[in-house]
Amino acid sequence: MAAIVPILGVALGAVGLLGGALYLKQEKLLYLPQIPSRHYDAYPDQFEGLAYEDVALRAVDGTRIHAWLVFPVRSETGQRPRVTIIYFHGNAGNLSHRLQDVRNLIATCQCNVLMVSYRGYGESSGTPSEQGFKLDASAAMEFCLNAGKHAAADDSGTSTAAGRVPSARLIESDLLYVFGRSIGGAVALWLGRKYGSKLRGVIVENTFTCIGDMIDVVFPRGLRWLKRLNRNPWNSLALVGKIRSPILFISGRQDELVPPSHMDALYNAARAGSCMLARMVYIPDGTHNDTWYRGGERYYQAIADFIQETRGLRSLTD
Repeated sequence: MAAIVPILGVALGAVGLLGGALYLKQEKLLYLPQIPSRHYDAYPDQFEGLAYEDVALRAVDGTRIHAWLVFPVRSETGQRPRVTIIYFHGNAGNLSHRLQDVRNLIATCQCNVLMVSYRGYGESSGTPSEQGFKLDASAAMEFCLNAGKHAAADDSGTSTAAGRVPSARLIESDLLYVFGRSIGGAVALWLGRKYGSKLRGVIVENTFTCIGDMIDVVFPRGLRWLKRLNRNPWNSLALVGKIRSPILFISGRQDELVPPSHMDALYNAARAGSCMLARMVYIPDGTHNDTWYRGGERYYQAIADFIQETRGLRSLTD
């Protein structure tokens, strides 16, 4: 028995150290701006048919957030696309890694896309966190809602909180959608709940019910108690039923990271809740990161059809 006591003490100490390390470093495990790189390796105008302008946002806590407003080249002639999609990517990499996806989206839907770089990612300042991401998303939404003011200020030669953005006049503030993939889906659903009737629709792909459920998936059973230390809950399942805006769920059924059952649970909760319209699209061979690629034309057409179906719906107030 005497020999067991020191061993038990060492084991408990190791568990305590592990718990402490995960608590202190959890943001570094969840948010991965450096994988594969934080630096942009391409820009939108390197893709045929795309034009863009840099947008400098400022979150309410003062953090500087970088974004690209990407739009079809034809928009420069004065023919304005009517829809703007606010775009939130997954937890790794930067905006440049999503440009082929955005090019396809714009080609099919003839929309604007505001690509938002989270704090600590790309050229944005700050450190990633759930609360920080929500502030970043709100800054992007407010920019789009006030696009007319930005355009008017630019026409008068003055600067705005978002800098000089001549293409802000391309944004119709009453025709806004939000898109999110993986953790970006959690951001998009949160934004859909917060802004309600100001969004025409929410589009999410391969996202999870909550981080606690993902800990159950990723961690061995003996370490699942660590989710009690989680300060980034991202509990989408708790709020999706409260979203009234239409929601399109796109699920890669071969997702090796987020079990497709998470998307099913979110979809069912939306249908059972306040959502005025919920649609689900399955991509049978889509994995976590390539559902957009494997889905091809069907994937993008599903988004275009959803926009066409919802753009004329009267919004409901929260």
